[in-house]
Amino acid sequence: MRPAGLGAVAAWGSALWLSCGTPAHAQMYHLYLHCQGMVAAGPGAASPADAGVTTRAATAGVAPADNDRNDKNSANADENIQARTRSVRSAAKRGDAQLELALRDNNMSMLVQRSNVLPTGQRLTYQATQTHYTATFLPQMAGAAFRKWGEAWLFGWYPPFQKMTAARLAIDRQTGVLEGEIVGPAGEVLGLIDMQCEPKRNEDAAAPRF
Repeated sequence: MRPAGLGAVAAWGSALWLSCGTPAHAQMYHLYLHCQGMVAAGPGAASPADAGVTTRAATAGVAPADNDRNDKNSANADENIQARTRSVRSAAKRGDAQLELALRDNNMSMLVQRSNVLPTGQRLTYQATQTHYTATFLPQMAGAAFRKWGEAWLFGWYPPFQKMTAARLAIDRQTGVLEGEIVGPAGEVLGLIDMQCEPKRNEDAAAPRF
C-alpha cells in the first residue's frame, strides 16, 4: 500500500486541531517535521549542475510545469536522484545534518525550530505544490540572527559556506525526502543537503518547543 505522505498527515493534523476547538489566536502549526541526514561540500558536491541536471531544490520558488505533477515516475526524476546521490558520495566533506520544522498553512510560513544547517528561530515563506514544499533562506534577510549564527558549527566545518547567499530546500510531500542546496554569490553550488523528514507531534520534540 502506498504511504499516505506528508500532505495527508498535514490535512489530518489540521482537521484534528479544528475539532479540538483551540483558540484562534494560538500559535498553531499544521505540520511538524523532524529531518535528519547529511550535508556534503567540496569537490563533487556541485556536479548535478555541472552535469546539466536540475535538482528540485534549484527550482524552489518557481511555479512547476504541468508535467511536474508526474515527475516521480519520469526518467528525468530518476536521473536527478542518481546524479545527486553520486554528488553526495563524491563530496570531499560529509557531515551529519538535522533540521526540525513547523509549518503553518494559513500564512505559508515555515519555522526553523532546531537545526545545525539553518538558523534556529528563522521563519521562511514556503510554497506548496501537489508534490513538494519549497522554501529559500536568504541570509541578508536574517540580519543580526544570521551574523550570530555565522559562528556556528557549519561554517567552521566548511569555511567557504561563509559566502552563502541562499539555501534552497525542497521536501517531497509523498516520501519526506528533503533536497537542499547552499548557494554562493555567483550562483554556484557550495554544498548539498540531503535528509529524510518524518512528521512528528510538537509534544514529542525536546524543550524548548515553539
